[in-house]
Amino acid sequence: ERYWLKLEKGSEDKLFLQGLIQFTAIIYHGTNENWKGMRGLVESSFGYLEKMPEVYRDVDIGLIREYLIEIGQDVESFSQEKIPTIVYRGGKMELEDLEIESVFLAAEVISEEVEVYEYEIVKDAISYARGGFKKRKYKKIEQLIVTFVKNPDLRGMAYGQIRNRVERIRESGKDIKKLFG
Repeated sequence: ERYWLKLEKGSEDKLFLQGLIQFTAIIYHGTNENWKGMRGLVESSFGYLEKMPEVYRDVDIGLIREYLIEIGQDVESFSQEKIPTIVYRGGKMELEDLEIESVFLAAEVISEEVEVYEYEIVKDAISYARGGFKKRKYKKIEQLIVTFVKNPDLRGMAYGQIRNRVERIRESGKDIKKLFG
C-alpha cells in the first residue's frame, strides 16, 4: 500500500496496482470461501483494470480481466486450478525472475505486511546492500534478502540472519560515533 498510496489519483500506475492488489485479495477470499468479500473485490478490481491497455508494464491485464468477468458471474465456482497465471513479458511470473531492485521492493512489502518481520530492519538491510554494491561489502546481506523473498520456507531463518547483521552494523556505527563524536 505504501507505494500506490503515493501515486497520483486516477493514474494508470495507481489503477494498475489497485487492480492487482484487489485481484490477489480475491484469490485469498476465494481460498477461504469468503464469497461476500470476494464479490465486492471482483467488481472493484475490474473497475480499476477495465480501461487499462491489454498489456501494461509488461503484465497481461487482459487475462486478469477475463478471469474477473468469469468469476464475477459466480464467485462460488472459485477453484484454485482456474486462477490465471500472471503473465509478465510473455511468460509466467516467478519469484526467481525478479531483478535485484524488484527483490528489494518485494522484501519491503513482505516486511510491511507480515507482522513478525520488522520493516525498519529490512529497510536498513536494503540500504546497506545498495550502499555496498561498489565494494561488495554487504554481499551476504543482499543474498539473505534474496532468500527472504524468493524462498518462503527459509524466510524466517533469512530474516533472523538479516536482523543480526543489521543490529551488528548499527552497533558498530554507534561505537564509531563514540570514538569520534
